Amino acid sequence: MRIFLTIITDSVRLLRARALFWISLGISALVALLYLSIGFDEQGMTLLFGAFNLDIPFLTKGSEGAELVYLGIFRNFIVAWWLTWIAIVIALVSCAPIFPEFMSEGSAGVALSKPVSRVKLFAYKYIGALLFIAVQAVLFAVIVFFAIRWRVGSWNPTVFWSVPVVVLVFSYLFAVLVLLGIKTRSVMASILITLLVWFACFIAQIGESMTYSASKRGVGLTGEELSAEDQEKWQAAHRWARLPYVLLPKPGETTALLDRWIVLGDGENLGASTFDAVKEGGRIEGLDDTVEDDLERHSAAWIIGSSLAFEGLVLALACWMFSRRDF
Repeated sequence: MRIFLTIITDSVRLLRARALFWISLGISALVALLYLSIGFDEQGMTLLFGAFNLDIPFLTKGSEGAELVYLGIFRNFIVAWWLTWIAIVIALVSCAPIFPEFMSEGSAGVALSKPVSRVKLFAYKYIGALLFIAVQAVLFAVIVFFAIRWRVGSWNPTVFWSVPVVVLVFSYLFAVLVLLGIKTRSVMASILITLLVWFACFIAQIGESMTYSASKRGVGLTGEELSAEDQEKWQAAHRWARLPYVLLPKPGETTALLDRWIVLGDGENLGASTFDAVKEGGRIEGLDDTVEDDLERHSAAWIIGSSLAFEGLVLALACWMFSRRDF
């Protein structure tokens, strides 16, 4: 335990010494402040602590719409754009040098001179790096938790699901970054290839979803109804598209789990509430069970389990290479 705390403390010091850590934390605080500035009154929504007013009857103070929109902003903008995209890119850039620098001449020797195995040392360094994104995720969750109470009038602890979700998404990519960093000892190469893997995960998810829609629902890419012959062709395409989708981690679908796990005051999850609101508003024609099917088509256990299986294999290979390398 003492060695673990020592290595974790060293990781924290390393992160604090990097300018990107403080820049990212500062931007996170600014984004959180902007979110906190959104409020609701008797006329509708207010922005920047009341500097601007939007007369929207659906979003008056105390209404169900206000809670739905407030949590929707958190899920669809803060989590989807900042925490699981921009902040993760910054975290990857900041954490990329951890293993290459540690494996440089003289750095690893000091740690390995202590009574600790290389496997434990690898695990401690890996866990320590996860603190970068965990700190920001916890900061946001706490601010959002109290902001919802202030702006909507209810305590909603389900927003804390965003913390493990964000850390999970980062860990999928960081595992690849660690493997590449140990293999190449090049910070720039490991970052670029990791971003390519991330892009491949996105393409695999889009490809599987599109071919599934065509093969199972008989709907083409442009919305046209497919013939039985064309549908069979799409079924074959879906089998091929599903292979990389199954093998690769699923950062996008992991983030989408928040639509199931964040619950509103009426007990309905955020995804279902958003679907009902859009359908009742009549803003999109042809909404049916296919939207709900997309929300529940893959279980949370399968999404996270298959992603962690990929991460576990990558980390096992990285740990094996780390243990065999000469420092």
